Amino acid sequence: MFKIRLLYIPVGLVAFLLLACSPQKTKTIACIGDSITFGARLENPIQDSYPSKLQSLLGTNYNVINFGVSSCTLIRKGSPNVWQQLENIRESQPDLVVISLGTNDTCGMGTCGSRVCWEHNDEFESDYVDLIHEFKKIPSHPEIYICAPTPMVLETPGLNNERIQGLTIRKPRLQKLISIIRAVAKKEQVNFIDLNTPLNHKPEFFTVKDGVHPNKKGYLAIAEIVAKAIKE
Repeated sequence: MFKIRLLYIPVGLVAFLLLACSPQKTKTIACIGDSITFGARLENPIQDSYPSKLQSLLGTNYNVINFGVSSCTLIRKGSPNVWQQLENIRESQPDLVVISLGTNDTCGMGTCGSRVCWEHNDEFESDYVDLIHEFKKIPSHPEIYICAPTPMVLETPGLNNERIQGLTIRKPRLQKLISIIRAVAKKEQVNFIDLNTPLNHKPEFFTVKDGVHPNKKGYLAIAEIVAKAIKE
């Protein structure tokens, strides 16, 4: 006569095995910013922009969307501005949001032609806080990362006198905005990523005759910094 042996498996182990075998949900990352997020000065932004490189570094468990818009500002009174992108960002239902804005907000008062942004720099902090609150209201409850923008590198080869003069005026403005961004990150309890210090005074990461927009090596460096922050 055969004896039937029952095998008992703890419920917790079953749950663990089912979880381990189930497909992992792809996380959507919304990269929000200006031409530096878009991938300006590159021959192939679709392939070499920092969001594209970030996708390669993080792999198939992530879906990275590039919401970069050239000349985009954070302040509402700039044009174009990030507020005009809000609906598209909401529709993506991101799990993570990475914001890198502020470079174009330094334009104005004699720099960048007729652009008027720095005249409203006293609104930068309140507009940034409002933007974060908008993202916190998205149903997907994304984890939020805000970045100190990449630096303006006056050591970049080929800069003409007009470019040097403009960047000399704007660089201290950018540092002021970075101090505000740090304070906002602490106040709103969101993640802070420093894209400025690691690339400052390093012309090898920037486009010749430009000094603001990275080259391929620079965009990859940005992606590596952001990827490291996300993985931590």
